[in-house]
Amino acid sequence: MQTILLVDDEPDILKTLEDLLGKSGYAIVSKLDAESALSVIREGTQIDLVITDLRMPGMSGSELTTILKKMLPSVPIIMLTGYGSVETYLKSMSSGVFEYVNKPVQVRELRRIVKTALAWSKAKKNPARS
Repeated sequence: MQTILLVDDEPDILKTLEDLLGKSGYAIVSKLDAESALSVIREGTQIDLVITDLRMPGMSGSELTTILKKMLPSVPIIMLTGYGSVETYLKSMSSGVFEYVNKPVQVRELRRIVKTALAWSKAKKNPARS
């Protein structure tokens, strides 16, 4: 079972994402802030995908992404934001975010993005031999 780490400072959004992705067959680890999310990784929990909010108190999603890319370079990161702009989009994509999604995200769209990100990650970890 693939594990998704959810990071958002809004408990209602975390609960919604947990329910949606849990019903899709993924194991879910939810954290209300970036520091707690990093603790999970430092403890050795296997993470296959990270979905994080951009704006959070303390460490932002952008700062979290920078750290995660050093710790888990092959794990895709999906950035969610209710405050999308061209500037934050470009900054997120240049820092290695797999996908940048404006809130509220549509259920079908999120499922598609998650499935694509996990397939990309699996292919990156296990490239086909020719």
